Amino acid sequence: MKQVIIFLSLFVVISAQAEVYKYTNKQGKTAYSDVPVTGSEKIKVPPVMTYTAPVTPKFTASKGKANKQTKDLYQHLEITSPLEEGTVRNNEGTVRVSYSLMPELRRGDRVVLFVDGKMQPSLVAEGVERGAHTLELQILGRDGVKRKSSKTVLFYFHHQSRL
Repeated sequence: MKQVIIFLSLFVVISAQAEVYKYTNKQGKTAYSDVPVTGSEKIKVPPVMTYTAPVTPKFTASKGKANKQTKDLYQHLEITSPLEEGTVRNNEGTVRVSYSLMPELRRGDRVVLFVDGKMQPSLVAEGVERGAHTLELQILGRDGVKRKSSKTVLFYFHHQSRL
């Protein structure tokens, strides 16, 4: 039933092409209408131009470029906590970092945390002072080559006054 309705509506649209008339109005300006006016002339409207996008070829990694393949192995690495421009509050000076990674970490690769550009021994930054700081994660292969980097996240660290 839906197909019949669609077919009939297309038939009505195609057959209902309006005629266009060109005329000069009382102010002496050229005007167009779909209703014939005294002194108007019928004009032919060219068909609507359409564009068909070219087919884009699918990307396939070549087998000869193993280094490029290993570099592009991880599609997604994102710091999920702390949030961008988020605030961390504690008196211990520690910030725990969590992340999202796709696909999962390969054997031999490791995730390394950088706080303000300095590498940390784990995903828990210790001794963080009050103020603004940046975080970045990197995946390093067993050969020490960087495979992927996360976007840098800015966060603010607060703790209670010691007074």
